[in-house]
Amino acid sequence: MTSVGSRSLGERKLPPYIPLLFPAVAFMVLMYIWPFVSSVLQSFLVGKGQPSLANYVKVWELYRKDIVFTFGITLFNTALTGVVAVIFSVYFRIRQNRISALLSAIFKLPIFIPFVVVSQMMNSFLAPHGLLNTALAQLGIVNLEKPLQLFNFAGLSFGFAWKQIPFAVLIIHGGFQMIDNSYIEAARSVGAKMPSIILRVLVPMNKSSIIVALVLVYSQIIGTFTLPYMLIGGKVPTTITVDIAHRVNYFRDFGVANALGVCSYIMVLFTAAYYLRSKIREARQEVSG
Repeated sequence: MTSVGSRSLGERKLPPYIPLLFPAVAFMVLMYIWPFVSSVLQSFLVGKGQPSLANYVKVWELYRKDIVFTFGITLFNTALTGVVAVIFSVYFRIRQNRISALLSAIFKLPIFIPFVVVSQMMNSFLAPHGLLNTALAQLGIVNLEKPLQLFNFAGLSFGFAWKQIPFAVLIIHGGFQMIDNSYIEAARSVGAKMPSIILRVLVPMNKSSIIVALVLVYSQIIGTFTLPYMLIGGKVPTTITVDIAHRVNYFRDFGVANALGVCSYIMVLFTAAYYLRSKIREARQEVSG
């Protein structure tokens, strides 16, 4: 009896799909997990590999304003993108006509434009004597002797919104398209107005797509380098990505650069943890249901 049981345990094999997972897992380890772990470890090393918190002390002394600025502009633009994207997505979902179809097609264009091109466009558009100030001066709103200064939080927010809103609309609108018209008609039949339909029917039923869009937008804004660099440059405050490039290119200080990177990781992990938690909760509800 014992020999039969031990033989059955010894003959138990791994599932056949386990070897098929090895290439994907190896790729994830080499391209993402190992660089992440290496960056975290090197942020605690100074000199000839001595463990220390000196890099984080320097980050706090020199770049705490930039960290707050990065977090603030990321939260602001993520919220702005989410609100505007939901409004446009609802419009494209409810108003299905030629105008909405044309606008929906135009909205997709910024998605395919790289950030470096967007940065140059914003640099020309928002410059003190750029297209925007010149147009406002022609209308008598702005004096070109004292033009609007938009190479700051406002201009950076405008650039992020121009680039990220169409991306979020693409995801959120796709989720709204999956909602059957019967739910909208049922809400209208009981006297619900359009704001109530949006807030109590469409948005709750499309919550997963909205969360995905916001998480992706949040992560992209934190990791963007070209737009802050070309609009703000060496001004203070600026974003963490500009600081990282500055420490590497001018000082070859990889310890402080890695410490700044860890700060950005923490900001991103916050949203990633929330996203994974919501997905796990949805999976458990589907299994229990």
